[in-house]
Amino acid sequence: MLLSLLIRLENLTPFSSLRSSAYVYPVVLALHLLAISLFAAMIVATDLRLLGWALPESTIAEVISRLRLAKRIGFILAASFGFLLFAAKAEEYYYNAFFRTKMLLFVLVAIHALVFQKSVYAESVHLPAADETPKRARLAASLSLLLWLGILCAGRAIGYVAGRSGMHYK
Repeated sequence: MLLSLLIRLENLTPFSSLRSSAYVYPVVLALHLLAISLFAAMIVATDLRLLGWALPESTIAEVISRLRLAKRIGFILAASFGFLLFAAKAEEYYYNAFFRTKMLLFVLVAIHALVFQKSVYAESVHLPAADETPKRARLAASLSLLLWLGILCAGRAIGYVAGRSGMHYK
């Protein structure tokens, strides 16, 4: 049932046209990677500050506050372009183990956000200097870096798995 829905999705005219375009598909892919770069830079900067390894002149609250808008913009753009790329080749991605791994890691990132949102990120106003960062904040940052690194690696590996023969592209 899911597979038939994905086949229908990818065969909708906009996604079929995107997939077959010699110019638009690579541009969307490039924009997706650019947005990931923006988003990843904001995540890494925030996590390194929580670990006390970077930006010691700024408080944790300042770093989180200053990077919030750029982080949100990067995420929205990466997710939007990522959806376009997915919809253009949904059946192929359905069979791709690295894509499935990436989606599982996204679920773990969402759980991470739920677990640490209140205790670390929402309470960042009260977090002290880098040398006094609570263990829970350092744990949140370490897990965040590991999860996002896993997502980046899985996402990169997606392109190296050949599609199944007999795809239902129209």
